[in-house]
Amino acid sequence: MLYHISGKRIADPPWGRFTVDEALMYYDGPRLLLQRCDAGQWYLAWWSDSDVELDRWIYLPLSTERLETILSGRMEFLDALRRPEAGQLLVVDVQVATDAVTQTVITEADAIPADARPLPGARLNIPLPESLRDGGSEKIDYIGSSTPLLGSPAQSHPAAGVAASI
Repeated sequence: MLYHISGKRIADPPWGRFTVDEALMYYDGPRLLLQRCDAGQWYLAWWSDSDVELDRWIYLPLSTERLETILSGRMEFLDALRRPEAGQLLVVDVQVATDAVTQTVITEADAIPADARPLPGARLNIPLPESLRDGGSEKIDYIGSSTPLLGSPAQSHPAAGVAASI
């Protein structure tokens, strides 16, 4: 059973379709994704939890600068989660069998259980692929009127301890 997530449910994810969908980390399936929507917004999405029917993903909207900061290891995952540029993040549940989004919740880091957050000190060391560097959007504008490491309660997320440096 997935952990309860509080926040504002929205009908559909704000991104429409993705023009970039790159798996940055793979362990028994994709665990860390870099995605970019057709409007130019970057998202770092990491697998958080699952049950028999659903996978739960955390989507963090990012500017190109923040994305490069996180991927280069200059910012911890936990810090990025606690201080999202947009002020909030998205928790997205996806059906395992069909890849259909069943729920999207706009929320804050405090709504994610402590044992499902990134481990303190967890950092990445993944260069942004050169083919993806094209001066993407710096906007973080889907939330509100003007405005994707984690461990699940059942098991630790494989990305949570990657290149950890404390």
